Amino acid sequence: MSRSSNSSVVNTLLELLAIRSDHAPGRTEIASYAYDWLEDIGMSVCTYGEQSMPALSATNGRGGLILSGHLDTVPEGTKWTRDAGEVVGGRIYGRGAADMKGACASMLLAAKQLMKEDLPFSIFLTTDEEDKMTGAMALSELDVLIEATGVLIGEPTDLLPAYKEKGISRFRLTTHGTAVHASLPWLGENAIQKMSRLLERLSWLGQRPEGPTEDMTLCISMIRGGTKSNIVPDRCEAEIDVRFPTPLTYRKVRTIIMDELMGESYDIQMLYELEAYEADLGSEIAKAAQELSGSELIVVPYATEAPVYATVNNDVIVCGPGAMNMAHADDECVERFQLERAIDLYVQMARRLA
Repeated sequence: MSRSSNSSVVNTLLELLAIRSDHAPGRTEIASYAYDWLEDIGMSVCTYGEQSMPALSATNGRGGLILSGHLDTVPEGTKWTRDAGEVVGGRIYGRGAADMKGACASMLLAAKQLMKEDLPFSIFLTTDEEDKMTGAMALSELDVLIEATGVLIGEPTDLLPAYKEKGISRFRLTTHGTAVHASLPWLGENAIQKMSRLLERLSWLGQRPEGPTEDMTLCISMIRGGTKSNIVPDRCEAEIDVRFPTPLTYRKVRTIIMDELMGESYDIQMLYELEAYEADLGSEIAKAAQELSGSELIVVPYATEAPVYATVNNDVIVCGPGAMNMAHADDECVERFQLERAIDLYVQMARRLA
């Protein structure tokens, strides 16, 4: 008997959680798990993208809905009080439970049901969404995306359908100084102090916005500087993550940052940029998601692979099990009932858009 023929959504999620996927070697293992599952139920499966971070496309017939998810995760962190795979009171704990192995498990179970009905649909699964989304870029070149009646991405929304999300502008600032002995700091130039001035000028962007989903936000996410405690540092780097809504673009965000830092001495390197996304509220997938979920369409503050797919097919909705504040959090978890509801919703959406 194949692994997929007798699995429940919780068991499937536990198997996914048991495969570490926050590093390159683990991503091939989890991709192989999904590949075997989808092939076992009779779908036509192919891999694309980088070998160490593969993307999967599984199809049944032509057209229909694409259920899309990512199998990679961020690192677990150090302040967990729960074990990976622990199940307590209907909650399943583990890195990726909400973001978004839970939705992927629900999609695999939905695919099993849809294959019994022989409906046209596809599954997209990537393993580098938390990095630079090269897998989604590879999948966006496939005809199956052009032919699809829509794409449903299962990022955590508490199963509320989202039509609008923020874009990303991620960059590195570098300041340079002159190293001297720490006992004579006035003879050198302190790169960390120079960086502190830059970050102070950007600090207003890091404050809590009036509307978390409607305003641009900024997070200083990494900082490195100095080589030894008795040397004036001659170099400092800070990595910054900006999230922005439409109608802003990443080019406009770049201009805002550089205007704010005008007159300062620094280098800037753009690390990653992704446009914001907004679906057509009158599209068939938007109307179906609203009706079948019983909820109004919402806006989310994070970014997904939606704008990548939207370059080819603009009918994209985000809807998945798990709370939004569980993504990347300590003791990340998802509710069993949401996983089961997600299966039903994904099956209904695929039927509607077949």
